[in-house]
Amino acid sequence: MADVGLVIFMGLLVTGIHGNQKALLDKLFTHYKSEVRPICGADAPIEVKVGIAIRQIMELDEPSQILTLNAWIRLNWYDCGMTWNASEYGGISQLVLPYAKVWTPDITLYDNAGDEFIGLKDYRPTFTSDGAASYNFPTVIESLCPVDVTYFPFDGQTCALRFGSWAFNGHQINITIGPKAGDMSDYKVNTEWELLSLPGVRHEQFYSCCPEPYPDVTFYVSLRRKPFFYVVNLLFPCILISAVGLLGFLLPPDAGEKVALEITVLLSLSVFMLLVAQSLPPTSDNFPYIGMYFCVVLLLVTLSTALTVTVLNVHFRGQHGVPVPRWIRKTCLGTLSVYLCVKKEPSVYPVTTKDVYVNGHRDHFNTLKQKEVANFESLKTAVSDQQQLLPLEKVMQEQLSVLKEINSRDIDKQEAEVINEEWKKVAVVMDRLFLVLFFIATVACTLAVLLPSILQ
Repeated sequence: MADVGLVIFMGLLVTGIHGNQKALLDKLFTHYKSEVRPICGADAPIEVKVGIAIRQIMELDEPSQILTLNAWIRLNWYDCGMTWNASEYGGISQLVLPYAKVWTPDITLYDNAGDEFIGLKDYRPTFTSDGAASYNFPTVIESLCPVDVTYFPFDGQTCALRFGSWAFNGHQINITIGPKAGDMSDYKVNTEWELLSLPGVRHEQFYSCCPEPYPDVTFYVSLRRKPFFYVVNLLFPCILISAVGLLGFLLPPDAGEKVALEITVLLSLSVFMLLVAQSLPPTSDNFPYIGMYFCVVLLLVTLSTALTVTVLNVHFRGQHGVPVPRWIRKTCLGTLSVYLCVKKEPSVYPVTTKDVYVNGHRDHFNTLKQKEVANFESLKTAVSDQQQLLPLEKVMQEQLSVLKEINSRDIDKQEAEVINEEWKKVAVVMDRLFLVLFFIATVACTLAVLLPSILQ
């Protein structure tokens, strides 16, 4: 019997609650119009408090300059047409009503990049007996966000989410910042962006069309990029490739691959520059330091290719028999070779050229020739005493002529070899000099261009 009584009691209770709720709804909606702004007594503006809680930064599309995020929108206002005495309706102090049956403020995102304000009409606001209304709903926001990529990938971005009424002015709806306006307590971490802060600021705008003020609440989404991905996949390979360009000055000219190596480095840097360009908005207002770095490195590698061609030209210049000018020998084989630690090796053939190479080797050959001539003169004197040896004198003269010709050709050949070797030494010194200059320029440009981005 106790169980039967409990069931009857619960049935009567449910019936009573249902009856009270039906009576309350009949009372509230008898003269209520959801299409118009509630006005009770004096036409005072309705204060609408706007808040937002960001759940996740879904994407910041730099080329399109659109921020996409998952958020909860929180609206609070007072509706004088939705008040009642809870004690008269069985203690019902709160109602959850369909969106279409009640008036809600037409809060919109001014810089909306999507088709609509997703979720605005899909959920139900809550009303209490004192007329307080709250409407919390999740949404996906797509907002315009001007992107400044000057310090990419060490950059930070600030995107403004500006909320306000589109139809009502400040004398009809007063937009203010709600409690816990910029809520980050339930934020889900993004792999690329770090959410720093979410401050809210109220503004009042006056437009040329209308004398009334139009208030709005703007939330500034402050983001900082996590640069590790771009450092590993873009910046670090670029620095390594530019360092490979140094090897072109260490590669021997006889290898025949110096120019090919520099051109390969140039093409590799061009590919990386295209990858960076695809990640950035097509704007001329601000150019990233990393883009400037790629341009500078491309210029340096192009210059190194031209210098490599110059070194190759110097290396093979000796094959044309052109002697090394005195000032080049003094500068490259003298002063620069000492400072650049280029080892001075003795010539393979210890001979010098006429009127230019003064190291005693020409005197050596002249001494040999004089000895041969003296021997021949002695022999000639001896032969003159013996007229019967005249045929032998003729043979000796022919042999002396042949020796002079062989000696002259040998001297010319050895002088050509010496010229070739000296031009090669000049090319080695130039290679070492360009290596040092290219290294200094690369390090200086890297520090000058990238440090402002890293330290900002």
